[in-house]
Amino acid sequence: MIVASPLLTLAEYLTYDDGTDTRYELVNGELLTMAQPTGIHGGMSEFVNDSFRLEIQRLQLPLISKQDLIAVQTGQVRGKITCRVPDVVVITSDQWQDMRFREAVLTDSVPLLVVEIVSDSTRNIDYRKKRAEYSNPK
Repeated sequence: MIVASPLLTLAEYLTYDDGTDTRYELVNGELLTMAQPTGIHGGMSEFVNDSFRLEIQRLQLPLISKQDLIAVQTGQVRGKITCRVPDVVVITSDQWQDMRFREAVLTDSVPLLVVEIVSDSTRNIDYRKKRAEYSNPK
């Protein structure tokens, strides 16, 4: 007998805590475990984020670059929500200010830039699914 787990709402996802340090994305209402990145993946993500931050500061732009911190709601089909956590996100300072006292998730606006570092283990998802989701949010 297979027991289907109930689909989560965005609010349930944002408050979900299984007592571990496991990170999840919400895909069509279901929790999807995020794999621990390799050292090279983390190093590349850090390099990209640091480079964006330096350029934003140099140009004195009203932008913020964050690594592995901001979730992006990328879709909702028949009530099933998808919420991804990209490797690096560039948003406006206003978007960042809107998240000061709430969960760092973009639901009503889209980021200026999303960066996903492609890994061998997630190549198909990163190139196909996530690319389509980020291209056509909600």
